Amino acid sequence: MKRFRYSLGIAVLVAGHMLGVVPSGGSLPAYAQLGKPEGLYYKSWGIVIGIENYTVAPHLQGVVNDARQVAQAFQKLGFDEVVEIYDKDAVSRRLHQVLNDILPRKVGRMDRLVIFYAGHAGAAPDTEGEDRSYLVPLDAQINNPAKAVTVEQLKEFTRRSASKHMLLILDAPVFGWEMTVSRELSLEGRLEPEAEMDRRAVQVISAAGKGESSLRADGKSLFVQGLLAGLAGAADLDKNGWLMASELGAYVTQYVQEASNGRQHPTSVRIDGDGDTVLVEGRTAAAEADRTTRTAR
Repeated sequence: MKRFRYSLGIAVLVAGHMLGVVPSGGSLPAYAQLGKPEGLYYKSWGIVIGIENYTVAPHLQGVVNDARQVAQAFQKLGFDEVVEIYDKDAVSRRLHQVLNDILPRKVGRMDRLVIFYAGHAGAAPDTEGEDRSYLVPLDAQINNPAKAVTVEQLKEFTRRSASKHMLLILDAPVFGWEMTVSRELSLEGRLEPEAEMDRRAVQVISAAGKGESSLRADGKSLFVQGLLAGLAGAADLDKNGWLMASELGAYVTQYVQEASNGRQHPTSVRIDGDGDTVLVEGRTAAAEADRTTRTAR
């Protein structure tokens, strides 16, 4: 397991080495992946962004520590690459470069991509007068979207990315998504979740609704506490060994609503496809059948 932290002075060099174009004579680039991987994914990517010591916007004490705990959770889940981008490295130019250039070139169609963001969010009306959210980089202002990462830009990024399974986890009140037709937990009660892995899924779990804040208790985010508990297994709602993004979203929503006494309402939506991102892979059907046979003997 590799762990990277960006340094502002060498960020371009690091990004070019780890997330850049494969040199001539090297292996196939990620987007040219052929065939099917041995497991569910060729590679799992976790991008963790945490900003607390803003240049202009108010500080958010404890956010980086929260983000580091999420990064550790991704590592425990077996993610191959966990990229951590904190404070001075999370400037507008860097975040736009990662989303618009580096990740679309590097993440392949059979990869899993999970992006976690903790920081400020703002909102501004779009061309039709509807409020749309945006993420606030280190060097941006809450009430000015000029340097922001907008919901529209995030949606464009998900359309450009080849990854069939993508999950955005946002510890901020981010809204303005168009949803695909919702279904019940897509793999609930089924023995073979891996049979549906060809279906695309782009999903979003956001910490709070419009006009709300991401609340903290004892210096810790309620949303992150629910998220960590869910990733540790509490969100496996049907107890089948498989943890899906839809299950995680349902669990975190209920956890935060109860912990906040109804003051904070996370949202969990699917904005593209009708699949479901796998976060923990349980027993395969073959393994379960073999176990059942051995038990019956």
